[in-house]
Amino acid sequence: MEHQRRANRGVIPGEVQRKARKENTLQITCLLLSIAVIIGIYSMISAATSRFSWKLDLTEGQVFRLTDTTKGILSELDEPVTFTYCNDRPDADTNLQEVLSRYAAASPGIDVNYVDLDANPAMVEEYSQKDIQLSSDGILVTCGIQSRFIPWSELYEIRTSSGDENQSYSITGLKAEAMLTSAIVAVSGQDCPGVAFTAGHSEDDSETLRNLVANSNYEVSQVVLGVDELNEAVEAIIIAGAKRDFSEAELEILEAFMDRGGNLCVFRDPEINSLPNLDGYLADWGIAVTDQIVLEPRQQMDSPLNIIPNFGVSMINVYFSEHAAYLVLPECRALELSNANASITNTVLRSTSASYAKEFSSMSSLTQSAEDASGPFTVAATGERSFTNRDGENDTQYVFAAACTGFYQERYLKTESLGNADLVLQVLSQMTDNEVTLNIPTKNLTADSLSLTRTTIILFGAFFVVLLPLSLMLIGLWVFLKRRHS
Repeated sequence: MEHQRRANRGVIPGEVQRKARKENTLQITCLLLSIAVIIGIYSMISAATSRFSWKLDLTEGQVFRLTDTTKGILSELDEPVTFTYCNDRPDADTNLQEVLSRYAAASPGIDVNYVDLDANPAMVEEYSQKDIQLSSDGILVTCGIQSRFIPWSELYEIRTSSGDENQSYSITGLKAEAMLTSAIVAVSGQDCPGVAFTAGHSEDDSETLRNLVANSNYEVSQVVLGVDELNEAVEAIIIAGAKRDFSEAELEILEAFMDRGGNLCVFRDPEINSLPNLDGYLADWGIAVTDQIVLEPRQQMDSPLNIIPNFGVSMINVYFSEHAAYLVLPECRALELSNANASITNTVLRSTSASYAKEFSSMSSLTQSAEDASGPFTVAATGERSFTNRDGENDTQYVFAAACTGFYQERYLKTESLGNADLVLQVLSQMTDNEVTLNIPTKNLTADSLSLTRTTIILFGAFFVVLLPLSLMLIGLWVFLKRRHS
Protein backbone atom coordinates (compact mmCIF):
# COMPACT_ATOMS: atom_id res chain seq x y z
CA MET A 1 0.00 0.00 0.00
CA GLU A 2 2.91 2.33 0.83
CA HIS A 3 4.50 1.76 -2.61
CA GLN A 4 1.14 2.45 -4.21
CA ARG A 5 0.70 5.71 -2.33
CA ARG A 6 4.25 6.85 -3.28
CA ALA A 7 3.61 5.98 -6.89
CA ASN A 8 0.36 7.97 -6.81
CA ARG A 9 2.24 10.98 -5.40
CA GLY A 10 4.96 10.59 -8.22
CA VAL A 11 7.68 9.41 -5.86
CA ILE A 12 9.83 6.49 -7.19
CA PRO A 13 10.93 4.12 -4.46
CA GLY A 14 14.69 3.91 -3.76
CA GLU A 15 14.77 0.18 -4.43
CA VAL A 16 13.38 0.70 -7.93
CA GLN A 17 15.87 3.52 -8.58
CA ARG A 18 18.81 1.37 -7.47
CA LYS A 19 17.63 -1.47 -9.67
CA ALA A 20 17.29 0.87 -12.67
CA ARG A 21 20.77 2.35 -12.07
CA LYS A 22 22.21 -1.16 -11.82
CA GLU A 23 20.60 -2.16 -15.11
CA ASN A 24 21.85 1.03 -16.82
CA THR A 25 25.37 0.42 -15.54
CA LEU A 26 25.27 -3.16 -16.77
CA GLN A 27 24.07 -2.05 -20.20
CA ILE A 28 26.81 0.59 -20.48
CA THR A 29 29.43 -1.94 -19.35
CA CYS A 30 28.24 -4.48 -21.92
CA LEU A 31 28.28 -1.78 -24.59
CA LEU A 32 31.84 -0.72 -23.70
CA LEU A 33 32.99 -4.34 -23.61
CA SER A 34 31.41 -4.98 -27.00
CA ILE A 35 33.15 -1.94 -28.45
CA ALA A 36 36.48 -3.07 -26.93
CA VAL A 37 36.05 -6.58 -28.34
CA ILE A 38 35.20 -5.21 -31.79
CA ILE A 39 38.24 -2.89 -31.72
CA GLY A 40 40.45 -5.77 -30.57
CA ILE A 41 39.21 -8.09 -33.31
CA TYR A 42 39.66 -5.33 -35.90
CA SER A 43 43.21 -4.65 -34.67
CA MET A 44 44.09 -8.34 -34.79
CA ILE A 45 42.68 -8.69 -38.30
CA SER A 46 44.50 -5.52 -39.44
CA ALA A 47 47.78 -6.76 -37.96
CA ALA A 48 47.36 -10.19 -39.54
CA THR A 49 46.41 -8.64 -42.87
CA SER A 50 49.51 -6.47 -42.79
CA ARG A 51 51.82 -9.30 -41.64
CA PHE A 52 50.51 -12.14 -43.75
CA SER A 53 49.07 -10.10 -46.62
CA TRP A 54 45.58 -11.57 -46.28
CA LYS A 55 44.23 -9.37 -49.03
CA LEU A 56 42.19 -9.95 -52.12
CA ASP A 57 43.89 -8.71 -55.27
CA LEU A 58 40.90 -7.36 -57.21
CA THR A 59 43.04 -5.50 -59.75
CA GLU A 60 42.65 -6.46 -63.40
CA GLY A 61 45.11 -9.24 -64.13
CA GLN A 62 45.97 -9.54 -60.39
CA VAL A 63 48.87 -7.09 -60.55
CA PHE A 64 50.18 -7.81 -57.05
CA ARG A 65 49.79 -11.59 -56.92
CA LEU A 66 53.16 -13.37 -56.80
CA THR A 67 53.72 -16.02 -59.45
CA ASP A 68 54.44 -19.66 -58.64
CA THR A 69 58.00 -19.08 -59.92
CA THR A 70 58.65 -16.47 -57.24
CA LYS A 71 57.02 -18.58 -54.53
CA GLY A 72 59.25 -21.51 -55.51
CA ILE A 73 62.38 -19.32 -55.26
CA LEU A 74 61.31 -17.97 -51.85
CA SER A 75 60.59 -21.45 -50.50
CA GLU A 76 64.20 -22.49 -51.18
CA LEU A 77 65.95 -19.55 -49.50
CA ASP A 78 68.78 -20.72 -47.25
CA GLU A 79 69.75 -17.26 -46.00
CA PRO A 80 67.61 -14.24 -45.11
CA VAL A 81 67.20 -11.57 -47.77
CA THR A 82 66.57 -7.92 -46.92
CA PHE A 83 64.67 -5.41 -49.06
CA THR A 84 65.59 -1.82 -48.20
CA TYR A 85 63.22 0.70 -49.75
CA CYS A 86 65.05 4.00 -50.16
CA ASN A 87 62.45 6.34 -48.69
CA ASP A 88 60.25 6.76 -45.64
CA ARG A 89 57.23 4.47 -45.48
CA PRO A 90 54.66 7.34 -45.64
CA ASP A 91 56.29 8.66 -48.83
CA ALA A 92 56.89 5.27 -50.46
CA ASP A 93 55.31 4.23 -53.76
CA THR A 94 52.05 2.46 -52.82
CA ASN A 95 52.37 -0.12 -55.60
CA LEU A 96 55.86 -1.09 -54.49
CA GLN A 97 54.80 -1.15 -50.83
CA GLU A 98 52.13 -3.68 -51.70
CA VAL A 99 54.57 -5.83 -53.69
CA LEU A 100 57.10 -5.81 -50.83
CA SER A 101 54.41 -6.79 -48.32
CA ARG A 102 53.51 -9.77 -50.53
CA TYR A 103 57.14 -10.94 -50.51
CA ALA A 104 57.38 -10.59 -46.73
CA ALA A 105 54.13 -12.53 -46.29
CA ALA A 106 55.26 -15.29 -48.66
CA SER A 107 58.50 -16.11 -46.82
CA PRO A 108 59.85 -15.64 -43.29
CA GLY A 109 63.26 -15.19 -44.91
CA ILE A 110 62.29 -11.81 -46.38
CA ASP A 111 62.73 -8.66 -44.30
CA VAL A 112 61.55 -5.23 -45.48
CA ASN A 113 63.02 -1.94 -44.25
CA TYR A 114 62.38 1.69 -45.19
CA VAL A 115 65.27 4.16 -45.05
CA ASP A 116 65.31 7.87 -45.87
CA LEU A 117 68.53 8.47 -47.82
CA ASP A 118 68.61 12.17 -46.92
CA ALA A 119 68.69 11.23 -43.24
CA ASN A 120 71.29 8.48 -43.81
CA PRO A 121 74.10 9.92 -45.99
CA ALA A 122 76.56 7.41 -44.48
CA MET A 123 74.59 4.56 -46.09
CA VAL A 124 74.75 6.28 -49.47
CA GLU A 125 78.51 6.74 -49.10
CA GLU A 126 79.00 3.13 -47.96
CA TYR A 127 77.37 1.66 -51.05
CA SER A 128 78.92 4.25 -53.33
CA GLN A 129 82.30 2.78 -52.42
CA LYS A 130 80.92 -0.57 -53.65
CA ASP A 131 79.97 1.03 -56.99
CA ILE A 132 76.27 0.92 -56.05
CA GLN A 133 74.56 4.28 -56.49
CA LEU A 134 71.45 4.46 -54.31
CA SER A 135 68.58 6.69 -55.38
CA SER A 136 65.22 7.66 -53.96
CA ASP A 137 62.39 5.09 -54.21
CA GLY A 138 64.74 2.38 -55.43
CA ILE A 139 65.06 -0.97 -53.66
CA LEU A 140 68.30 -2.41 -52.31
CA VAL A 141 68.33 -6.22 -52.14
CA THR A 142 70.95 -7.72 -49.83
CA CYS A 143 71.87 -11.23 -48.68
CA GLY A 144 75.02 -11.57 -46.59
CA ILE A 145 77.70 -9.49 -48.31
CA GLN A 146 75.98 -9.57 -51.71
CA SER A 147 73.89 -6.59 -52.80
CA ARG A 148 71.96 -5.45 -55.84
CA PHE A 149 70.17 -2.11 -56.26
CA ILE A 150 67.14 -1.63 -58.49
CA PRO A 151 66.28 2.00 -59.36
CA TRP A 152 62.62 3.04 -59.37
CA SER A 153 62.60 3.44 -63.16
CA GLU A 154 63.54 -0.25 -63.63
CA LEU A 155 60.64 -1.41 -61.47
CA TYR A 156 58.13 -0.05 -63.97
CA GLU A 157 57.62 -0.32 -67.70
CA ILE A 158 57.67 3.25 -68.96
CA ARG A 159 56.56 4.23 -72.44
CA THR A 160 58.02 7.32 -74.07
CA SER A 161 56.15 9.28 -76.71
CA SER A 162 57.52 12.28 -78.59
CA GLY A 163 55.41 15.32 -79.32
CA ASP A 164 56.05 18.43 -81.37
CA GLU A 165 58.04 20.16 -78.64
CA ASN A 166 58.66 17.69 -75.82
CA GLN A 167 58.52 14.08 -74.73
CA SER A 168 55.87 12.57 -72.51
CA TYR A 169 56.16 9.51 -70.31
CA SER A 170 53.49 7.08 -69.17
CA ILE A 171 53.67 4.07 -66.89
CA THR A 172 52.23 1.05 -68.65
CA GLY A 173 53.40 -1.91 -66.57
CA LEU A 174 54.81 -3.08 -63.24
CA LYS A 175 58.09 -5.05 -63.50
CA ALA A 176 58.78 -5.17 -59.77
CA GLU A 177 58.29 -8.92 -59.31
CA ALA A 178 60.56 -9.89 -62.19
CA MET A 179 63.31 -7.51 -61.04
CA LEU A 180 63.08 -8.39 -57.32
CA THR A 181 62.99 -12.15 -57.85
CA SER A 182 65.94 -11.93 -60.23
CA ALA A 183 67.83 -9.90 -57.61
CA ILE A 184 67.02 -12.49 -54.93
CA VAL A 185 68.48 -15.26 -57.08
CA ALA A 186 71.58 -13.17 -57.80
CA VAL A 187 72.39 -12.19 -54.20
CA SER A 188 71.43 -15.46 -52.53
CA GLY A 189 74.40 -17.30 -54.01
CA GLN A 190 72.70 -19.30 -56.75
CA ASP A 191 74.83 -19.79 -59.86
CA CYS A 192 74.12 -17.45 -62.76
CA PRO A 193 75.38 -18.90 -66.06
CA GLY A 194 76.93 -16.39 -68.42
CA VAL A 195 75.32 -15.63 -71.79
CA ALA A 196 77.17 -13.44 -74.31
CA PHE A 197 75.55 -11.65 -77.25
CA THR A 198 77.86 -11.08 -80.21
CA ALA A 199 78.35 -7.61 -81.66
CA GLY A 200 80.09 -6.09 -84.66
CA HIS A 201 77.98 -7.69 -87.41
CA SER A 202 74.96 -5.35 -87.37
CA GLU A 203 73.15 -7.76 -85.04
CA ASP A 204 69.44 -7.27 -84.49
CA ASP A 205 69.14 -8.47 -80.90
CA SER A 206 66.22 -6.58 -79.38
CA GLU A 207 66.41 -4.95 -75.97
CA THR A 208 63.42 -7.09 -74.99
CA LEU A 209 65.40 -10.25 -75.72
CA ARG A 210 68.37 -9.08 -73.67
CA ASN A 211 66.13 -8.10 -70.75
CA LEU A 212 64.35 -11.45 -70.90
CA VAL A 213 67.65 -13.31 -70.57
CA ALA A 214 69.10 -10.92 -67.98
CA ASN A 215 66.00 -11.13 -65.79
CA SER A 216 65.94 -14.94 -65.97
CA ASN A 217 68.97 -15.73 -63.81
CA TYR A 218 71.66 -15.25 -66.49
CA GLU A 219 74.66 -12.94 -66.45
CA VAL A 220 74.38 -11.12 -69.78
CA SER A 221 77.35 -9.58 -71.59
CA GLN A 222 78.30 -8.40 -75.06
CA VAL A 223 81.35 -9.62 -76.93
CA VAL A 224 83.11 -8.73 -80.16
CA LEU A 225 84.97 -11.91 -81.09
CA GLY A 226 88.65 -11.18 -81.55
CA VAL A 227 88.42 -7.92 -79.60
CA ASP A 228 86.84 -8.85 -76.27
CA GLU A 229 87.89 -11.81 -74.18
CA LEU A 230 85.22 -14.37 -73.38
CA ASN A 231 84.58 -14.61 -69.66
CA GLU A 232 85.05 -18.12 -68.32
CA ALA A 233 81.55 -17.93 -66.83
CA VAL A 234 80.03 -17.66 -70.33
CA GLU A 235 78.32 -20.95 -71.17
CA ALA A 236 76.38 -19.87 -74.25
CA ILE A 237 76.87 -17.39 -77.09
CA ILE A 238 73.89 -15.87 -78.90
CA ILE A 239 74.18 -14.62 -82.49
CA ALA A 240 70.98 -12.67 -83.03
CA GLY A 241 70.21 -11.38 -86.51
CA ALA A 242 73.75 -10.81 -87.82
CA LYS A 243 73.59 -8.99 -91.16
CA ARG A 244 77.32 -9.30 -91.93
CA ASP A 245 79.28 -12.51 -92.03
CA PHE A 246 81.83 -13.68 -89.47
CA SER A 247 85.46 -13.87 -90.45
CA GLU A 248 87.44 -17.08 -90.32
CA ALA A 249 89.44 -15.70 -87.39
CA GLU A 250 86.23 -15.07 -85.46
CA LEU A 251 84.97 -18.58 -86.21
CA GLU A 252 88.25 -19.98 -84.88
CA ILE A 253 87.61 -18.17 -81.59
CA LEU A 254 84.06 -19.51 -81.61
CA GLU A 255 85.35 -23.01 -82.29
CA ALA A 256 87.79 -22.73 -79.36
CA PHE A 257 84.86 -21.72 -77.16
CA MET A 258 82.89 -24.75 -78.36
CA ASP A 259 85.89 -27.05 -77.83
CA ARG A 260 85.77 -26.33 -74.10
CA GLY A 261 82.08 -27.31 -73.98
CA GLY A 262 80.39 -24.05 -74.92
CA ASN A 263 76.98 -23.72 -76.56
CA LEU A 264 75.76 -21.63 -79.48
CA CYS A 265 72.35 -20.14 -80.25
CA VAL A 266 71.90 -18.67 -83.75
CA PHE A 267 68.91 -16.64 -84.89
CA ARG A 268 69.69 -16.32 -88.58
CA ASP A 269 68.26 -13.27 -90.38
CA PRO A 270 65.99 -14.72 -93.13
CA GLU A 271 66.32 -11.64 -95.33
CA ILE A 272 70.11 -11.91 -95.73
CA ASN A 273 70.78 -13.98 -98.82
CA SER A 274 74.08 -15.51 -97.82
CA LEU A 275 76.43 -15.62 -94.86
CA PRO A 276 78.89 -18.24 -96.17
CA ASN A 277 81.10 -18.57 -93.11
CA LEU A 278 78.32 -18.63 -90.51
CA ASP A 279 76.10 -20.88 -92.65
CA GLY A 280 79.07 -23.16 -93.23
CA TYR A 281 79.72 -23.42 -89.50
CA LEU A 282 76.08 -24.41 -88.91
CA ALA A 283 76.34 -26.97 -91.72
CA ASP A 284 79.30 -28.56 -89.90
CA TRP A 285 76.83 -29.20 -87.07
CA GLY A 286 74.34 -30.76 -89.50
CA ILE A 287 72.05 -27.70 -89.83
CA ALA A 288 71.80 -26.19 -93.32
CA VAL A 289 69.94 -22.91 -93.93
CA THR A 290 67.98 -23.11 -97.18
CA ASP A 291 66.76 -20.34 -99.48
CA GLN A 292 63.11 -21.29 -98.88
CA ILE A 293 60.68 -19.11 -96.95
CA VAL A 294 57.97 -21.17 -95.21
CA LEU A 295 54.30 -20.18 -95.47
CA GLU A 296 51.19 -21.60 -93.83
CA PRO A 297 47.73 -21.46 -95.47
CA ARG A 298 45.81 -22.07 -92.22
CA GLN A 299 47.94 -22.43 -89.06
CA GLN A 300 49.09 -18.83 -89.02
CA MET A 301 48.58 -15.42 -87.40
CA ASP A 302 47.28 -12.68 -89.72
CA SER A 303 49.53 -13.72 -92.62
CA PRO A 304 50.85 -16.90 -94.28
CA LEU A 305 54.34 -15.67 -93.32
CA ASN A 306 53.50 -15.68 -89.59
CA ILE A 307 53.46 -19.41 -89.11
CA ILE A 308 52.37 -21.24 -85.95
CA PRO A 309 54.69 -24.28 -85.88
CA ASN A 310 54.21 -27.70 -84.35
CA PHE A 311 56.60 -29.04 -81.72
CA GLY A 312 59.14 -31.69 -82.67
CA VAL A 313 60.61 -34.48 -80.55
CA SER A 314 63.18 -32.62 -78.44
CA MET A 315 64.01 -32.29 -74.75
CA ILE A 316 63.52 -28.53 -75.17
CA ASN A 317 59.82 -29.18 -75.78
CA VAL A 318 59.19 -31.13 -72.57
CA TYR A 319 58.12 -27.86 -70.98
CA PHE A 320 55.50 -27.28 -73.68
CA SER A 321 54.04 -30.75 -73.17
CA GLU A 322 53.22 -29.65 -69.62
CA HIS A 323 52.33 -26.02 -70.35
CA ALA A 324 50.02 -25.64 -73.33
CA ALA A 325 51.20 -22.76 -75.52
CA TYR A 326 51.78 -21.94 -79.14
CA LEU A 327 54.48 -19.90 -80.84
CA VAL A 328 54.52 -17.52 -83.77
CA LEU A 329 57.47 -17.39 -86.19
CA PRO A 330 57.13 -14.42 -88.54
CA GLU A 331 59.05 -14.93 -91.79
CA CYS A 332 61.40 -17.88 -91.34
CA ARG A 333 63.47 -20.06 -93.63
CA ALA A 334 63.41 -23.83 -93.78
CA LEU A 335 66.31 -25.84 -92.41
CA GLU A 336 67.71 -29.14 -93.66
CA LEU A 337 69.21 -31.55 -91.13
CA SER A 338 71.92 -34.18 -91.38
CA ASN A 339 74.09 -35.98 -88.86
CA ALA A 340 77.46 -34.51 -89.76
CA ASN A 341 80.78 -34.62 -87.91
CA ALA A 342 79.49 -36.78 -85.04
CA SER A 343 76.66 -34.37 -84.29
CA ILE A 344 73.09 -35.53 -83.75
CA THR A 345 70.38 -33.20 -85.04
CA ASN A 346 66.82 -32.92 -83.77
CA THR A 347 63.83 -30.96 -85.00
CA VAL A 348 62.58 -28.52 -82.37
CA LEU A 349 59.85 -26.83 -84.46
CA ARG A 350 58.31 -27.83 -87.78
CA SER A 351 55.58 -26.51 -90.04
CA THR A 352 52.43 -28.46 -90.82
CA SER A 353 51.99 -30.82 -93.76
CA ALA A 354 49.81 -28.17 -95.39
CA SER A 355 52.66 -25.64 -95.48
CA TYR A 356 54.56 -24.67 -98.61
CA ALA A 357 57.83 -22.88 -99.32
CA LYS A 358 58.96 -20.30 -101.87
CA GLU A 359 62.46 -19.41 -102.97
CA PHE A 360 63.31 -16.18 -101.15
CA SER A 361 65.35 -14.79 -104.03
CA SER A 362 62.46 -15.07 -106.49
CA MET A 363 59.38 -14.79 -104.24
CA SER A 364 56.82 -12.35 -105.67
CA SER A 365 53.57 -13.56 -104.12
CA LEU A 366 52.35 -15.26 -100.95
CA THR A 367 49.82 -17.36 -102.86
CA GLN A 368 50.67 -21.03 -103.23
CA SER A 369 51.66 -22.16 -106.72
CA ALA A 370 52.45 -25.50 -108.36
CA GLU A 371 56.21 -24.82 -108.25
CA ASP A 372 56.28 -24.40 -104.46
CA ALA A 373 57.79 -27.12 -102.29
CA SER A 374 55.39 -28.91 -99.95
CA GLY A 375 55.76 -29.24 -96.18
CA PRO A 376 56.34 -30.09 -93.48
CA PHE A 377 59.62 -28.16 -93.02
CA THR A 378 62.01 -27.91 -90.09
CA VAL A 379 62.10 -24.30 -88.87
CA ALA A 380 64.10 -24.69 -85.63
CA ALA A 381 66.61 -27.39 -84.75
CA THR A 382 69.45 -28.42 -82.49
CA GLY A 383 72.74 -30.15 -83.17
CA GLU A 384 74.37 -31.86 -80.21
CA ARG A 385 77.70 -33.52 -79.51
CA SER A 386 79.24 -35.31 -76.57
CA PHE A 387 82.35 -33.94 -74.87
CA THR A 388 84.33 -34.49 -71.69
CA ASN A 389 83.87 -31.70 -69.16
CA ARG A 390 86.36 -30.37 -66.61
CA ASP A 391 85.36 -33.03 -64.11
CA GLY A 392 86.22 -35.76 -66.61
CA GLU A 393 82.56 -36.66 -67.11
CA ASN A 394 80.70 -37.07 -70.39
CA ASP A 395 78.47 -34.11 -71.13
CA THR A 396 76.49 -32.68 -74.06
CA GLN A 397 76.84 -29.36 -75.87
CA TYR A 398 74.30 -27.81 -78.21
CA VAL A 399 73.90 -25.59 -81.22
CA PHE A 400 70.38 -24.20 -81.65
CA ALA A 401 69.41 -22.55 -84.93
CA ALA A 402 66.32 -20.87 -86.34
CA ALA A 403 66.37 -18.76 -89.50
CA CYS A 404 63.97 -16.24 -87.97
CA THR A 405 64.53 -13.01 -86.04
CA GLY A 406 61.01 -11.66 -85.80
CA PHE A 407 59.87 -14.08 -83.12
CA TYR A 408 62.01 -12.46 -80.40
CA GLN A 409 60.82 -8.92 -81.05
CA GLU A 410 58.90 -7.13 -78.29
CA ARG A 411 55.45 -7.77 -79.79
CA TYR A 412 55.86 -11.53 -79.47
CA LEU A 413 58.04 -11.89 -76.39
CA LYS A 414 55.72 -9.77 -74.26
CA THR A 415 52.48 -11.44 -75.34
CA GLU A 416 51.69 -13.76 -72.42
CA SER A 417 49.45 -16.02 -74.50
CA LEU A 418 52.42 -16.90 -76.75
CA GLY A 419 55.26 -19.23 -75.86
CA ASN A 420 58.00 -17.34 -77.71
CA ALA A 421 59.72 -16.16 -74.52
CA ASP A 422 59.41 -19.64 -73.03
CA LEU A 423 61.18 -21.13 -76.07
CA VAL A 424 64.20 -18.85 -75.61
CA LEU A 425 64.45 -19.73 -71.93
CA GLN A 426 63.99 -23.45 -72.52
CA VAL A 427 66.77 -23.43 -75.12
CA LEU A 428 69.16 -21.68 -72.70
CA SER A 429 68.07 -23.93 -69.83
CA GLN A 430 68.87 -27.01 -71.91
CA MET A 431 72.28 -25.61 -72.83
CA THR A 432 73.36 -24.46 -69.39
CA ASP A 433 71.53 -26.92 -67.10
CA ASN A 434 70.03 -23.86 -65.43
CA GLU A 435 66.88 -24.98 -63.65
CA VAL A 436 66.02 -21.51 -62.35
CA THR A 437 64.55 -19.67 -65.31
CA LEU A 438 62.50 -16.63 -64.40
CA ASN A 439 59.98 -15.78 -67.07
CA ILE A 440 57.85 -13.46 -64.96
CA PRO A 441 55.62 -11.26 -67.12
CA THR A 442 55.25 -7.52 -66.66
CA LYS A 443 51.93 -6.71 -64.96
CA ASN A 444 49.80 -4.46 -67.12
CA LEU A 445 48.79 -1.15 -65.47
CA THR A 446 46.90 0.33 -68.41
CA ALA A 447 43.14 0.06 -68.66
CA ASP A 448 41.82 -1.49 -71.83
CA SER A 449 39.39 0.75 -73.66
CA LEU A 450 35.85 -0.47 -74.30
CA SER A 451 34.69 0.23 -77.82
CA LEU A 452 30.94 0.78 -78.23
CA THR A 453 29.12 1.07 -81.51
CA ARG A 454 26.34 3.60 -82.06
CA THR A 455 23.74 0.82 -81.95
CA THR A 456 25.11 -0.45 -78.61
CA ILE A 457 25.01 3.07 -77.14
CA ILE A 458 21.36 3.49 -78.22
CA LEU A 459 20.43 0.13 -76.68
CA PHE A 460 22.16 0.95 -73.38
CA GLY A 461 20.52 4.37 -73.29
CA ALA A 462 17.06 2.96 -74.05
CA PHE A 463 17.39 0.38 -71.26
CA PHE A 464 18.79 2.59 -68.47
CA VAL A 465 17.02 5.86 -69.37
CA VAL A 466 13.62 4.60 -70.56
CA LEU A 467 12.85 0.92 -69.88
CA LEU A 468 14.29 0.60 -66.36
CA PRO A 469 12.70 3.80 -64.92
CA LEU A 470 9.38 3.01 -66.64
CA SER A 471 9.39 -0.52 -65.21
CA LEU A 472 10.00 0.80 -61.69
CA MET A 473 7.17 3.32 -62.09
CA LEU A 474 4.74 0.62 -63.26
CA ILE A 475 5.72 -1.66 -60.37
CA GLY A 476 5.19 1.21 -57.93
CA LEU A 477 1.79 2.05 -59.43
CA TRP A 478 0.73 -1.62 -59.21
CA VAL A 479 1.73 -1.80 -55.53
CA PHE A 480 -0.11 1.48 -54.80
CA LEU A 481 -3.35 0.33 -56.43
CA LYS A 482 -3.17 -3.08 -54.75
CA ARG A 483 -2.80 -1.50 -51.31
CA ARG A 484 -5.59 1.02 -52.00
CA HIS A 485 -8.13 -1.67 -52.88
CA SER A 486 -7.10 -4.04 -50.08
